[in-house]
Amino acid sequence: MSANITNGTSSSLPTSMESNLDVLVHNRDGSLIIGASGLSGRYWAGSLWFYEDPSNAPEIEKCSAGVQTEAGVTDIEWIDESRIAVASDSGAIEVWHLVNSRSAFRNLFYLYEHARRPHVHAVSINSNKTRLVSGSSDKLIKIWDLPTQRSVSTLHGHTRKVECVVCSPNELEVFLSCSQDGSILLWDMRKPKPAHRLDRASDAALPTCVNWKPGESHVVAIGDEVGKITIQDARSGNGENGVRSASAHTRAVHRLAFSPKNSSWLASVSEDCTAAVTDLHPEPKQVYTGYSHNDFVHGVSWDPLSNKLLTCGWDRQVISHDVNLPNTAVPL
Repeated sequence: MSANITNGTSSSLPTSMESNLDVLVHNRDGSLIIGASGLSGRYWAGSLWFYEDPSNAPEIEKCSAGVQTEAGVTDIEWIDESRIAVASDSGAIEVWHLVNSRSAFRNLFYLYEHARRPHVHAVSINSNKTRLVSGSSDKLIKIWDLPTQRSVSTLHGHTRKVECVVCSPNELEVFLSCSQDGSILLWDMRKPKPAHRLDRASDAALPTCVNWKPGESHVVAIGDEVGKITIQDARSGNGENGVRSASAHTRAVHRLAFSPKNSSWLASVSEDCTAAVTDLHPEPKQVYTGYSHNDFVHGVSWDPLSNKLLTCGWDRQVISHDVNLPNTAVPL
């Protein structure tokens, strides 16, 4: 059952930031949102932190707005300049609004239709910002209509937990998903049978994350559990772009992000405590590795204005990487 709950505005900051920083995402104006989780106690708490100036992160005293959440934050997507969609480890989809000149958070609603307590691992917004796709430990993918605050589809394509979902930047009804069942599915909701399984090598490791390459409608990047990055054409295993791979990490890749200034640069973060940038042209080649984190690195985002790379991890650090200066990383 779906539950729509509206809370009041919160202008008071939480007293502390949890040590496990799981996600950070720039808005197109360069501002930054961070999602944190506390992995202790009977229930995992969490928080959201907004910075007009990303260089102030993760200092609590310098944040523009912050709010305690009822559960840990696993993923975040900007809907527009003031609204964000949040995936929660309580099984909820949350939508928050930055109000009062983006100095305070207001909860617009919670949506519960995934199984309670299994995590919602990923959320993604379609290109016209009207629908949200979520993937969860309950093996389900759900599509939500944001204006009506209701789920409109429940998809059963995977047989184990869904690790990642990402909407196409070009096609409203198209998105990708990957799962611990080993499959990557290309979904087109305009078709009677919407799911198409991407071809993969028989010895390919379990996929952990996927993303679309900007400017190329069918090219996708795949991160896997052994640290490899693979680029392939989603229409087939042997399209014009072929299948190309590079080993970027020694453990599971957690998240992928393409540079908005250079679509050949693909950033990745991993449970090997590193951040990496792979140049995909003409062949995948690692051009940068950052070693400043000392725990799992879970969040990665490119500043759309400066093109600097920001990462966050379970060491409560936010690191700024200047990829133009090889292997240079600076704690913020």
